[in-house]
Amino acid sequence: MSFTFRLMLRDIRSGDLVTLLMALIISVSTVTSIGLFIDRLQLSFEQESANLLAADRLIRSDEGISNDWRVKAQDLGLQLAERTSFSTMMFANDALQLSQVSAVTDNYPLKGNFLVDDTLFGTGFAFNESPKTGEVWVSSRLASLLNIKIGDIVEVGDAEFSVAKYLVRDPGSSTSAFAISPRAVINLADLASTNVIIPGSRVRYSLLLAGARDELAQYEEWVTPQLKEGQRWRTPTQQGERIGDTIGRAESFLLLAGTLAVVMSGVAMALASARFVKRHLMQVAILKTLGATPKLLTKVFVQQLSVLFVAGALIGLAIGWGMQEIIASLLAGLMSTELPEPSISRLWLGASTGLVSMLVFCIPLMLRLIKISPLSVLQPNARIEQNTLFVYLIGFVGMYGLMCLYTNGFLLPSIMTVAILGISLLVAVIGWSIFKLGRSLTSGATSGWQIGLASLYRRLVPNLFQLLVFTLIIMLGLILVGVKSSLIADWQQQLPENAPNHYLFNVQSTQIDQINNETDNLNIERSDWYPMVRGRVTAVNETSVQELYPEERGEPELYERELNLTWSDTLGQGNELVSGDFNAEGLSVEQDVAKEANLSLGDELTINIGGNIVTLPITSIRTVDWGTMQPNFYLILPKSALQNYPANFVSSLFISEADAQPFYKTMSQFPTVSILNVGDVLKQIQTIIGQLSQAIQLVLFCILSAGALVLLASVRSTLEERLEEGALLRVLGARSALVRQALLIEFGALGLFSGLIAAIGAETCLYGLQVFVFNSEASFHPLLWLLGPLIGVCVISAIGIFASRTVLKVPPMLLLRGL
Repeated sequence: MSFTFRLMLRDIRSGDLVTLLMALIISVSTVTSIGLFIDRLQLSFEQESANLLAADRLIRSDEGISNDWRVKAQDLGLQLAERTSFSTMMFANDALQLSQVSAVTDNYPLKGNFLVDDTLFGTGFAFNESPKTGEVWVSSRLASLLNIKIGDIVEVGDAEFSVAKYLVRDPGSSTSAFAISPRAVINLADLASTNVIIPGSRVRYSLLLAGARDELAQYEEWVTPQLKEGQRWRTPTQQGERIGDTIGRAESFLLLAGTLAVVMSGVAMALASARFVKRHLMQVAILKTLGATPKLLTKVFVQQLSVLFVAGALIGLAIGWGMQEIIASLLAGLMSTELPEPSISRLWLGASTGLVSMLVFCIPLMLRLIKISPLSVLQPNARIEQNTLFVYLIGFVGMYGLMCLYTNGFLLPSIMTVAILGISLLVAVIGWSIFKLGRSLTSGATSGWQIGLASLYRRLVPNLFQLLVFTLIIMLGLILVGVKSSLIADWQQQLPENAPNHYLFNVQSTQIDQINNETDNLNIERSDWYPMVRGRVTAVNETSVQELYPEERGEPELYERELNLTWSDTLGQGNELVSGDFNAEGLSVEQDVAKEANLSLGDELTINIGGNIVTLPITSIRTVDWGTMQPNFYLILPKSALQNYPANFVSSLFISEADAQPFYKTMSQFPTVSILNVGDVLKQIQTIIGQLSQAIQLVLFCILSAGALVLLASVRSTLEERLEEGALLRVLGARSALVRQALLIEFGALGLFSGLIAAIGAETCLYGLQVFVFNSEASFHPLLWLLGPLIGVCVISAIGIFASRTVLKVPPMLLLRGL
């Protein structure tokens, strides 16, 4: 062991071991910092989204919650709250109004806050307590319809309540099926005294849960098999298609960023390992001539690598932890919520990355070094080429396995792997062709640019490998830039300015003109009116839904509930025809719903509309941009199929804060019209999107910084040969300007070619990511074709000249002795 440490001290003084240690530290710290920061961001996104759910998890049921479920949650140490939502008439003086009432426990909500006010139609302030017994909180619209104020008495069933506050927002109200009616909140302890819930009442029971992720996962695994029809397990990201898609895409980006960090770490370790082995050829040769056996050398290198891994992993983990804390503190001023503390359990990823990188890159190369005979190693030009491809293949497989483990899947690593393999082949073909052409054009080189171009072919294999490394690093950076730009642009388009934030329901045809006049007088933007009829799909191609799903579980959404049906002669805003004929006498189905239900053109759906049966074929499939916030429908029927049924109409509006009070007062003259306010939900979505955008840009900066370090390591891996050549040129009388020009041309050419190839690879890879991972439309990225070559030439030339500055300053003889 003492012999091992003496060799290590010698290697540390010479800098050989320091290079490998630095690569290991970079590998571990980069992955650790990105992994921990991503974990904190994901927790933050979940917490922000949980405010919409009023809990971390929720069970929604059409029947009472089983007491066993409460007991199990308490045994796991979870926080519990309950909400019972129902629709009932509320009375005050001589007025009455159908209202949506939520009865909640004292500790509701578990996440987020109520928004209440003491002023009618006020903007509200946060309040983290629920109504006391005997109190009711009513929305401003309900108060105006009942003509009541704070302190007045209202009746709910057999009970009387005192109005204590005006309700601006209930954090969990968007989960209610009856949210279109004006809202009120009471204490759950008062529910029994109202006697409004009787057999046949439409009631929605909710059990809200909050706690640690592990306990929540255990509870989900326990309760899910017990869920019956009408019962659902809800998570924050299932709170709506918009939130789920936004967070899902953000998590995919963060996984992509972490995956690229793993790849960069592997490249850094591969470069450092190759340089370490190359510089130890002479040492191994001397030890073998002095009698060292392969067994002894193996023991020495294993001990060295073990000590190196422990030291590098500990330092890397500490640096990674500190880096993510710095990143979080920098971002704290930009985010509206405080980032949760990172989980220590996430440290395994950084340590695993370092271990796998060392096992798959260092050990195979060192074993090849140990087996080489002393005579071949003592040759000055000896190189370890035998089975080198196999060694790097092992490393590649190891990195792929680590990426799969990190992303918990195969799709993202597979796309990246195919892209890297394709780029490797492209680099080999293009690089060899260009380097060979450069040699033919520089015969008898005398100028700096000729020497630089000739050097590309003279060091063909190292330069091809370096071209591949440069290309990969630039390509990974361009991929992140492209994905970040696409995601943020897509998110910004999701909620356009003045997107509708209110919906009007239950409007009769005779009320449309009057409502139009009132909203026009207030200069309020309004969408078209759509008729709405309720119906339920009961059969597909003459096979009943019960036969298709006998256990009444796992049904597509198209079959599991009543749907809002409409008719229209034209495609509405945000609708685009995919296939078929929209004007044919048949059904038009939204594309995602059709995929989920495995439907295609020509299939026949049987629909029960108020007890009447209608059977129609699917004649068109369309996409729907739900981001327009316009009234949209899964199914659109021909007018002839619905015109004989009584319909109410729906429209969407944008109501600014300034227009809210006059709008609600105006709508009080239409007591039968239901208004759904989604403005608060949209504000929270915009908050989440803003945080995601800021976080993604910061993660991008971290990854690109790591890429720059890997580029520097790549340049240093072949620096000795360039220094030797530069020193010889100076011994032969070349001026420093000529040597500098030759180096600049060589690095500039490598940067230009790598940038161009990286742009090709990034564009190809982005197509796969956008289509298969982010589920969005593929788009062309012209900026990448400018950034790729520009970054390649400028950055690689600057790094190369900076790393090679020694050859221009140190006397040639001293430089040759050092080599």
